[in-house]
Amino acid sequence: MGWKNIGRVLGRWRADAGEREMLAAGLAHLAAGRHAEAQAALSEAIARDPANTVAYFGRAQAANASGHPEEALADFDRAIALDPRGAAPYRARGLLRRKLGRPEEALADFDRAVALAPGDSPTLLDRAMTHRLAGGFDAAVADYTAALRLAPDDPNVWQARGICHRKRGDEAAAVADLSQAIARNPRDAYAFYNRGLALAALGRHGEAVPDFAQTVACNPVYAEGYLHLATSHAAGGECDAARTALRRALDLDPTLVERAEADEALAGCLGETA
Repeated sequence: MGWKNIGRVLGRWRADAGEREMLAAGLAHLAAGRHAEAQAALSEAIARDPANTVAYFGRAQAANASGHPEEALADFDRAIALDPRGAAPYRARGLLRRKLGRPEEALADFDRAVALAPGDSPTLLDRAMTHRLAGGFDAAVADYTAALRLAPDDPNVWQARGICHRKRGDEAAAVADLSQAIARNPRDAYAFYNRGLALAALGRHGEAVPDFAQTVACNPVYAEGYLHLATSHAAGGECDAARTALRRALDLDPTLVERAEADEALAGCLGETA
């Protein structure tokens, strides 16, 4: 090798070392939440190597965290163009697009991320939530089912699927899923609350009462829990208990009075004291 070629190689090694140094510094700044410093260092890494996918992905995350979504989207686009086989940039771009109110584009990104990493539970859950926000509850249930195959003991996923069953009008399936959630986390007020709603919708008010009672035991300032405890007591003819629960609900949130008066059974209990 001639001296000129050796010089070129040494120059390239030095350049590579500088690029790696800037990349490492940028990622360290990003991890520490120093987003402006991260963008500066990663921009320098990109200037040294315009095909550095990791630098574009990191700079996109820094821009997003700094409140510059369009800059972030441009960098996510570039990272994906450079390496379309990586699932992480698709997922990150999907989350940003969902945040920006672009659910169809977000779902397309999540579809690609799931195809590239079918065993990644967080991406399945991101796609499920996006389906939920778009009203696609059947698709959300399918994603939650796939996520449960990967992590069958996650109470939050059982609860999320149960809520989707409620949105689909399948209250019995909701009760089953929410029971699974409660078995795994018996201190979750909202799992009891949602199961109580499903039981009440099925006309099983006697079973709904202990669920709403447990809701307010876990969260004593949850006015909605007291309101539904009152309506379920009233549906079972337990007017004294209904009035007690309603008083607590209205103490916490006086605006619930119209909903209370609109419930026929509860209005009947209130009428007894008029």
